[in-house]
Amino acid sequence: MAETQTTGLAGDYVRGLAASFEGLRFLCARPTLWRFAVWPILINIVVSLAALYLAYQLFGYLSQSYADSLPIGLIATIKKWMAFFAALVAAFSTAFVVYVLLQSVFCAWFFSLLARQVELFLGTARNELSDPPIVAQISDALRAAIKLLIVNLFVLLLNLIPVAGSVAALVIGVYVDAFILGSEFFGYPLELRGIRWRDRQRIAKTHLGVTLGLGTVVSLLFLIPILGPAIQATSVVGAVLLFRRINGLPTTRAEAGLDSV
Repeated sequence: MAETQTTGLAGDYVRGLAASFEGLRFLCARPTLWRFAVWPILINIVVSLAALYLAYQLFGYLSQSYADSLPIGLIATIKKWMAFFAALVAAFSTAFVVYVLLQSVFCAWFFSLLARQVELFLGTARNELSDPPIVAQISDALRAAIKLLIVNLFVLLLNLIPVAGSVAALVIGVYVDAFILGSEFFGYPLELRGIRWRDRQRIAKTHLGVTLGLGTVVSLLFLIPILGPAIQATSVVGAVLLFRRINGLPTTRAEAGLDSV
């Protein structure tokens, strides 16, 4: 598979950031493709609301429990913020693991179907694309969730170190979350071409900038109820366009010589 058009880490990161919004413009200009986005949007809204509710409940419980367990004698303000910071990281890390797992199980097939329709619209031959593999997607989701869980356990342990540990946990957590979601979404056009999880991870690392950029937007959208999950569907389209551009493939039907759209 040819891999071209790299612009450096910073440039690739910006391209990854822009991919979701490019996908939104692509769908808005081609309304017939929206029907393939309806189900993943609806399911993703339910999944994200469930994960956010879990984060809210965990945050309330952990912030109070952690604050109560701190040694007596610390200044009240420091104690409060340490508890707030640690509970925030712990709650959202846990909810994020649940979200990635649920999204991969319940949304991945629909996202793959959307990605497939975009590929066909842009002229990719049907025999070049595989059907969305449901069993493999669930297996890959478990791998990603276990990997994310291990990292987040380490992140939670960092919160035991006052102040510096919590800051480090936040930075590492944000980076890992961006990479995990970025590699999952960037992996949809790869998966359609029969590329398995380990190789998709390798390609995501090769294109680290675009992976992190795409994952940053998808992660932030997770925090926006209703609207965020809806726009995440456009991130799938953006990932397809990003993949095609990186590999020198046409991103419009006109470039593909199909018509003037």
